[in-house]
Amino acid sequence: MLEEEIINDIVYALKEKTNLEDVYYKESPSRYLYDYTLIINGVVFACEIKRQVNRANVNLVVQQMRRLKELTDIPILLAALHITPDVFEILSREGISVVDASGNCKIFAGQMFIQVSGQKNQWNNYIKRRAFTETGLKLVFYFLLEDSNINKPYRQINQETGLSLGTIKNVVEELTVSQFVLTTHNGRFLKNKKELLDVWQVHYNQDLKPKLLLKEMEFTSIEAQKEWTILTLPKGMCWGGEGGAFLLDHYLIPEQFDIYTEVPSVKLMMTRKMTFKEGGSVRVYQKFWNGVDAQGVAPRILVYADLMGSGNSRCIEAAQRLIDNGV
Repeated sequence: MLEEEIINDIVYALKEKTNLEDVYYKESPSRYLYDYTLIINGVVFACEIKRQVNRANVNLVVQQMRRLKELTDIPILLAALHITPDVFEILSREGISVVDASGNCKIFAGQMFIQVSGQKNQWNNYIKRRAFTETGLKLVFYFLLEDSNINKPYRQINQETGLSLGTIKNVVEELTVSQFVLTTHNGRFLKNKKELLDVWQVHYNQDLKPKLLLKEMEFTSIEAQKEWTILTLPKGMCWGGEGGAFLLDHYLIPEQFDIYTEVPSVKLMMTRKMTFKEGGSVRVYQKFWNGVDAQGVAPRILVYADLMGSGNSRCIEAAQRLIDNGV
């Protein structure tokens, strides 16, 4: 299990970098609340495990740790393979002890204070490999869209995605090594799907989405923006981001709008409701997947990724609602 691999790496790194011997973990007595109990010099921590934490997902992680802090009376600790240096400070200001698999840490509880910094993170290359390059991200998205896609023959995947057989083979092998794909005599299956989605959305927002941006636009009037829900997008376009989230569950009132398109963005001008404007509230992105989108809304997992990448707490709360309601 991936979480157990990470916690073992954490224990080893803490012992090596701090010279503490009394460091070990136990199964959590409340596994539905947190992953493990980590004991350091007799101090018991409620330990939550993540693969990586960075600017793209730190707000969601902070919200999760805040909830954990409210639900337990022991100190909380976040452990991950990789945590970017700037995020260490964000987490510590929230009162969250933190440690990565290279031994970098900032741990505090009562009279205990342990800090290690400057350790080169050996897991950076592990996290970002072929499966999370620009091409790999498109293929992982295809697998996340429908569970059965992972079990299709490579030739069929090639025909449905347009990606090369070599790319498909490499990505599937990498997902298998990373424990996101299980191969049995009955075929291939996705596992740890929620974790894969979160790893995917981080890299999607950092590495792929910025390259998909085609135009920035604005509504032609305040009235046009207020009435955006009655706007019929040109065929080949769909709402993502905050607009897509509103159409899915009517919770988040959008302030910024994402549109995905497979047709020229100028067609939005023909609606007479939008015009090109740098820095406008509407961003138009190249659609990168095949298939018809239900009711003019991008796939739910993409809407989730858009919300998570915003860094906005209200959007992250809406993203969590999508998860709770079965993304």
